[in-house]
Amino acid sequence: MAEAELESAVAQVERLVREYAPGVPEGRPLDARLSLKNDLAIESLSLVSLTLRLGDELGVDVVELGLELGDVKTLGDLHNIALAISRSKH
Repeated sequence: MAEAELESAVAQVERLVREYAPGVPEGRPLDARLSLKNDLAIESLSLVSLTLRLGDELGVDVVELGLELGDVKTLGDLHNIALAISRSKH
């Protein structure tokens, strides 16, 4: 996968996370170790919504991919999902 695609997937995740966690200051880089629940206050239903939107934006049905969202705890985990979605298209 091209580096530009990797950066694009990560950028999409971070844009969506900022929408779902509005308390995060703009322009500040987000650490991949941030907890979605504890640091960013993104709850389970919001995570499902965010992941569905990410799949829509990437042109993939995340339900068909069978991703296990219960294991998604950090921003880095979301980055990995975005990369998996991007890879599934190729």
